[in-house]
Amino acid sequence: MTGFSDTRWSRRRLLQGTLGMGALLALGNRAFAQEGVTLEGVGAMVKGTAKPGPYRIGFANGFSGNSWRAMAIAALEAEAKATPDIGEFIILDGQGDINKQVSDIETLINQQVDAILVIANSGSAVAPILKQATDEGIITAPFNLPVDGDGWSTYVGTDPQKKGATLGKWLSDALGGKGKIVALGGLPGNSYTAAGWAGAQEAMSKDIEILAFKDAFWEEDKAKVVMADLIAAHPQIDGVWCDGAQVGAGAMKALLAAGRPLVPVTGDDYNGLLKLYDAEKGNHPKFDIGLMSEPTWQGIFAMRAAVTLLKGGEVPKQQILSPAMITKDNYTKYLRPTLPDGVFTDTSLTDEQLAAIFKA
Repeated sequence: MTGFSDTRWSRRRLLQGTLGMGALLALGNRAFAQEGVTLEGVGAMVKGTAKPGPYRIGFANGFSGNSWRAMAIAALEAEAKATPDIGEFIILDGQGDINKQVSDIETLINQQVDAILVIANSGSAVAPILKQATDEGIITAPFNLPVDGDGWSTYVGTDPQKKGATLGKWLSDALGGKGKIVALGGLPGNSYTAAGWAGAQEAMSKDIEILAFKDAFWEEDKAKVVMADLIAAHPQIDGVWCDGAQVGAGAMKALLAAGRPLVPVTGDDYNGLLKLYDAEKGNHPKFDIGLMSEPTWQGIFAMRAAVTLLKGGEVPKQQILSPAMITKDNYTKYLRPTLPDGVFTDTSLTDEQLAAIFKA
């Protein structure tokens, strides 16, 4: 492997130095909160076959049910608008239905788009149809959620199992290696949650008792309902493992509503949980946060990789993002007290763009 094989890039460098001025303009001059993220190329370099533009790029989004997806779409739309090589950007919504997402990808194939971006509802379910698209000469670039096999062109995203393990170890350590926990995930059957939870369980002390795992659909309100049921069933809950902090925020608010103490919780860079921690940490001595961001801008790199391949260039088979931990010691660097709870603070979007999304 050449190029990215042994290279780790800081976020500011990878957003600016590696991608050219045209790409930089799409991101604006806004300072990013999280400077600890790295991007590492994994696997052989992939070389594209040059074809004339402008290109038609499709995005098969698994669902659009939360603010993270809204922000990710806005980042992609801004990138497409700022990229002269992209003539059309088509977005299809899988609505959380695995079969519909497969059908959406078939639709994009039939429309003969030049590239397909994907956030998979199921990494196994979409693998065959993505391989079909790749075999037909379409660039396929899944991001955020891994897809099984290697029948796709290039992938950008975090390693969910590694990330889940890091959060699992943090929670285990926060409890001194002993205690009773519940776990809340995303969509039923989703490969991201499944991989993250598997990693978490491997990393936890054997003396951590897992009371229950429940899907909470990456929605704060849904998590409050799910957690309320768990609170009623379990008189002692010492910690909560979550792969998304909107779920973590809902779980903590359910504890507050039940008059129970707040406990250590994991998640990502959801502003609502950061604001809740800032407001309640003094009232709940055991309340603690161990978070890793899930950047809403990662799709930009999938789009740029696709364009690079369409122009005959090379990219790594995989580009793996590794965020830094957000804890009680550094959370104020990520906290955005004047912005809505739904904002994910590791973002490429300006405050004006965020206000348009959240109508703040």
